[in-house]
Amino acid sequence: MVKVPEEIKKIFEKQRVIPIATADKKARPNVVLVGMWFWADDETLVISDNYLNKTKKNLEENPQIAINGWAEGKSYQIKGKVHFETSGPLAEKVKEIANRGERKFPGKAAVVVKIEEVFQGSGGQSAGDKLV
Repeated sequence: MVKVPEEIKKIFEKQRVIPIATADKKARPNVVLVGMWFWADDETLVISDNYLNKTKKNLEENPQIAINGWAEGKSYQIKGKVHFETSGPLAEKVKEIANRGERKFPGKAAVVVKIEEVFQGSGGQSAGDKLV
């Protein structure tokens, strides 16, 4: 696991919705947008599993995930390994977030992403460079 620099975390936080990419065991890709997520700490991003049907199946077969964040003309990609939690503090926080607004969501599980790599995603000569 690696620590995500504060500047990069802030770029992700400026987005309400982030794209997440997964692949099944045959390497068929899937990308979805998620709006319920939070940083648990500098090494962990947590996503609420509300309706992640294909995504969950992919992550059960292949626990690798890529997530992109962009704002203020900057873009970063983080990659990590996932596990699911249906009880404990992270699962409870997911349920709380899922029930905050007018529209209620299931908050079935916390999709816990342990960050393994961070890449520069903006254009230019350093596009794709590994940062952490």
